[in-house]
Amino acid sequence: MFEIGTTLRDARVRRDISLQKAEADTKIRVKYIQAMENEDFDILPAGTYVKGFLRTYAEYLGIDYQLILDEYNDRFGTGDYKEHLVVQTGKTRKPGKGGTPRKPRKQTNYLFVAVFAVVIIAVLAYLGWGNSTSEKPTLITTTATEAETTTAEVTPEVTTPATTPTRTQPVQLESLVLSADVEDSWVRLRKNNEDGEIIWEDVLASGESKTFTFAPAELPENRLILNMGNTLLVEVNGQSQRLNGGVYVITPTSVAELP
Repeated sequence: MFEIGTTLRDARVRRDISLQKAEADTKIRVKYIQAMENEDFDILPAGTYVKGFLRTYAEYLGIDYQLILDEYNDRFGTGDYKEHLVVQTGKTRKPGKGGTPRKPRKQTNYLFVAVFAVVIIAVLAYLGWGNSTSEKPTLITTTATEAETTTAEVTPEVTTPATTPTRTQPVQLESLVLSADVEDSWVRLRKNNEDGEIIWEDVLASGESKTFTFAPAELPENRLILNMGNTLLVEVNGQSQRLNGGVYVITPTSVAELP
């Protein structure tokens, strides 16, 4: 067994890194860094916050973060520290107001998708049936005195001039605004993918907002990974929506939650 706080503090001192420099590099406030080094975990927000802070700080100091998390679970996984338990095998949904767990939304989403699919199939089947029963053009034959002539109803062909398709520019992820209008929320924002560069990580206090703007060269894959602890109002390229705590992939045209 080793001391988590001592290990973190010794690694920082060996690298001659001040608390202020660590805060600037990791985007973790000094008071939370001191809390980890002193093992005052009650000062940190519970659950997901502890996992995020310990991992980020350990990686920054060149320490195997998994050893830190395993030691934390072994020592504080039960009793008064149960709310700080870090689970690596899955994601735990935080309870809602009043201590009751939030109800899963995936079942409702699956039902909606199933109903929508049935409606689409029914419409396509109806259109296909209508086309199969449409009347074919009929021939009208008239007989003259000296010669037999045949006339037919012919639908004249209408030629549509060919048009050159216009080339549209791909949509660029230009701006992102995060607003904590309900409660405090821990936030981590990465470029491109789950292992991408951390753009910003901190606790967004209730009533605060954070704005990000991006140039095309900054996001080669044109997407972001947003990890947050509680509900936030998220605005992408001027389009707003409210998201619950979780991990999301953000592109210029969509926001999708990772499983």
